Amino acid sequence: MLGALEPEIRLEFNPDRLASYNLTIPEILALIPSENVNISAGGLETEGTKFNVRIPAELVTAEQVDHLLLTVRSGKPIYLSDIADVRATFKDRTSFSRLNGSANVTLSIQKRIGANVVHVSDYIKAVVERARQQVPGAVEFDITFDMSKMIRNMVADLENNILSALVLVSGVLLLFLGWRPSTIVAMIIPLSMLITFSLVQMLGYTLNMVVLFSLILVLGMLVDNAIVIVENTYRHIQLGYSRIEAAILGTREVAWPVATSTFTTVGAFLPLMFWPGMMGDFLKYLPITLSLGLLASLFVALVFSPTICSVWTGRSPKPRQRDHWFIRGYRRFQRAGLHNPGLTLFLAVCLLFALITLYGKIGEGVEFFPEGDPERAVVDIRAPQGTNIHETDRIARVIEKRLEPYRPWLKHVVTNVGASGGGMDIMASTGGPHLANISLIFYDFAERQRPSTEIVAAVRKNIADIAGAEIKVEKEEEGPPTGAPVTVRIIGEDFRALAELSERARRMIADVPNIVNLRSDLEATRPELAFTVDRRVAMLLGVNTATVGNFLKMAIFGTTVSTYRQYNDEYDITVRLPLADRVDVDDLYRLKIPNASGSPVPISSLGHFEYQGGFGTINRIDQKRVVTLTADAEGRLSSEVLKDVQNRLATLELPGNYEIEYAGEKETEDESRAFLIKAFGMATLLITLVLVVQFNSLMIPLIIMTTVILSLIGALTGLLVCHLPFGIIMTGIGVISLAGVVVNNAIVLLAYTRQLQQRGLELVAAAAEAGVTRLRPVLLTAMTTIIGLTPMAVGISYDFHSFTWATRSESSQWWRNMAVVVIFGLGFATILTLVVAPALYVMLSRLGLRLGLTSVPSSGGNAESQPEDAEPAPAAS
Repeated sequence: MLGALEPEIRLEFNPDRLASYNLTIPEILALIPSENVNISAGGLETEGTKFNVRIPAELVTAEQVDHLLLTVRSGKPIYLSDIADVRATFKDRTSFSRLNGSANVTLSIQKRIGANVVHVSDYIKAVVERARQQVPGAVEFDITFDMSKMIRNMVADLENNILSALVLVSGVLLLFLGWRPSTIVAMIIPLSMLITFSLVQMLGYTLNMVVLFSLILVLGMLVDNAIVIVENTYRHIQLGYSRIEAAILGTREVAWPVATSTFTTVGAFLPLMFWPGMMGDFLKYLPITLSLGLLASLFVALVFSPTICSVWTGRSPKPRQRDHWFIRGYRRFQRAGLHNPGLTLFLAVCLLFALITLYGKIGEGVEFFPEGDPERAVVDIRAPQGTNIHETDRIARVIEKRLEPYRPWLKHVVTNVGASGGGMDIMASTGGPHLANISLIFYDFAERQRPSTEIVAAVRKNIADIAGAEIKVEKEEEGPPTGAPVTVRIIGEDFRALAELSERARRMIADVPNIVNLRSDLEATRPELAFTVDRRVAMLLGVNTATVGNFLKMAIFGTTVSTYRQYNDEYDITVRLPLADRVDVDDLYRLKIPNASGSPVPISSLGHFEYQGGFGTINRIDQKRVVTLTADAEGRLSSEVLKDVQNRLATLELPGNYEIEYAGEKETEDESRAFLIKAFGMATLLITLVLVVQFNSLMIPLIIMTTVILSLIGALTGLLVCHLPFGIIMTGIGVISLAGVVVNNAIVLLAYTRQLQQRGLELVAAAAEAGVTRLRPVLLTAMTTIIGLTPMAVGISYDFHSFTWATRSESSQWWRNMAVVVIFGLGFATILTLVVAPALYVMLSRLGLRLGLTSVPSSGGNAESQPEDAEPAPAAS
């Protein structure tokens, strides 16, 4: 709680009167506790009755304290009012709080670990509403920040994206499959979602933003298995089979390829489940939810889809006698690739290297975590140690006036003096009279007329010239805590040398382009005024050191002697010197301390005051003394700013046993990059193992993994077209996701190619026929995944809560990078699957036959097996 005043009864004694009455300190301190009592004296039994005996002598008001008899001197009573002024007042302020310039009390409430923030918020709102009804109009209540609102907005945003993607996917299926097949496939989505929700709930996970995005990502994949099975069933109906026969044969023909494609996708995400550290705790829900969704869709596709198809497929139209113009165009394109496989692969590889080079020159660079438009920002004020709270408040008021031009874009301005704004949490942060923070609360993302990042930059520039304190303007940190983008640790033994080195380093990097909020954690000690007691003189005058210390404590800080009760709360009764007598050191020298006999002894004869300094806060890491410089990057990628900082500090001359380390976001980034590289390698290994087991060959896994690598062409193209940086986290996960998705269509296509070879078709003819036959399911599965992610990538969806178009999506700021990588990568990977993969298959098969390493596939493998009663494949789908 900040800004509140705590009542107390204060006894402000007059030191001169205290000395003139020859009163000792123990007499004063013992008076109130001896009179402020409530004693139970037990039970008194009379004839027929038993009474409880009690002495109710609790002090309640200042007047009761004022009339207490202190002692008697020479037969004359001395009352407390003779030596002290008794006032009902408040304790010294330790904090100020204002809302939009008006004084208020700020109450910050935190949830316990594991508690649901939405439930906690609802309960708090109910309590506030009840309080508002109890004092209508007397007190104004305002909730300035509600984390549950942000969560609800993001959940609603993701829900809209899910429903929009569902509508788009269903529309595509209806357009290309007809209403019966599209209805069957669309039924898979709610069934798979229901199973996924049940499994997620069984694991004890809540519907957080990562789980919801995972559902959007998996939405387009859920229908992939069903599309392949339903489309193949309809193809068999076209060949003249009955509904039941078509369902059995169509499912049996693609069951293993479909299962393999699902297992490869799960294998791509499986290593992400073991992501260590804070980032892993934040993103672990993504691979878990995706894996559960994919396994659920496989179960539904293999069990429910054939069952529904066997009873509700109707009659499929007969095959076209003449190819569609699109298929004719594909045949020509495919023929060029099959007859020139080496040239096709060479062009694809050249295109990959060209795009990597192009992105390195004109790309947007590399970022660790995406930065969005924050809902809050904070102006953190740190005055020198020893600054009193009133001076800190004055600086805060100056800043508040400078914020007036930006008020049209600010919903609330909350000022808290006496607390630091580190981490946006005033209650969890450190406090002190030299610290303050001003929270800037922006309007909701959909209502925002000007980006909050622009406001933050403008505010920082406008208050840069305010003297008297270090002022830092920082945006709210979103996502897992990673530390400052620029964190420089200077490690050594001698603290003075560290202070000098840190100051030199700070000056060297202060003018790095786009570096802001540069600050050192080296904080000077609070000014100290020490009273050194001359023990020999004090003992001769009848005063010991403890008496001096207790007297000064009572005079300056105040000594709590008892408490009084009002309603259900207890407050202190304090003895203290009046403010006018404790504002200067010379005032303290005039004090007189009563000795054991009550005779006054001037404090000036007992010792002297002297100013002392020392070290401030000493920070250690691994038992080594450390001074840390932190800074943010604005208007430029943090990786580029950090690189400039490292280049400049490389010239800093360090004594022996002193070193510089870079931590914060860079430390987390290095750990995440190393893990993602390992995860990609592990995912590649798992996918390869599944493919080897499926095809009993190393050639097809090599072909499929080549298409995975070449799919980076699409990913880099998407980043260039959308002007997005390569994100260590989001792009890295997108590439791993892409690896899992790309293999699906290639598995189905190459498995069918081998089936056609088993039936006697020549190598090139089998590859060409498989491409045409699987063209529709390959395009549909790619299109559904792409369209499912489109609302997230463009940030436009339909708001199903208000039945309006939502043209601004707050969640897309987070996930757009990953969505763009998957969309463009999968789009290009589809071309690779339909053209490059068959060409590679033809080229490697011929090479293997020449070298005697491979032979024409024979029946008997899992994916290659064909039922005895199956008819030859038609000429076109």
